[in-house]
Amino acid sequence: MEVVEPIYMNKDRDMKFVKGMFSSIQARTSAYCFQCVTCTNGCPVVLNYQNGAMKELGLLPHQLMYLVRLGLKDLALEAKMLWACTECYMCTEYCPQGIQVCDVIYELKNLAIKERKDLIPRGIRIFANTLLDNGRSAEIMEWEREDLGLPDLDTSGDEVLQELLRELGLPEIMDRKD
Repeated sequence: MEVVEPIYMNKDRDMKFVKGMFSSIQARTSAYCFQCVTCTNGCPVVLNYQNGAMKELGLLPHQLMYLVRLGLKDLALEAKMLWACTECYMCTEYCPQGIQVCDVIYELKNLAIKERKDLIPRGIRIFANTLLDNGRSAEIMEWEREDLGLPDLDTSGDEVLQELLRELGLPEIMDRKD
């Protein structure tokens, strides 16, 4: 049986996190959440797991909204749901309170990237590093294209994308010294 760590509101609550989140118009909407679970029930990611969503994702969308209000930053940032979210905005569309659930998840994800780079999933790291290395999401295999009789690809935009990603700070996010 899994041991569950208790939460101590006096110790674990981060009011600076709450203030920071509530400085955003979108995240501030989480204050109106009354835990009706409509966002979770409409989430295609959650529906994909049927009976095991809680076990696989750690926390569900409505629970993330509650953690923001409570100021339990570490729990919110460590939720697998942040990275599993497909940003389809179904949660936001279904919410009867008009909570910007998907935008709150975006903000949590950005905060996780900023403060806890160790939480960025391996697949996202590989994808980002491939973009930085190649200027596209996959390496071009010229010999495969030649074998298939395909024309050469125009790679003129690859360097432009790489430069843009460098200017946006992606190497620092990925802890690279490019």
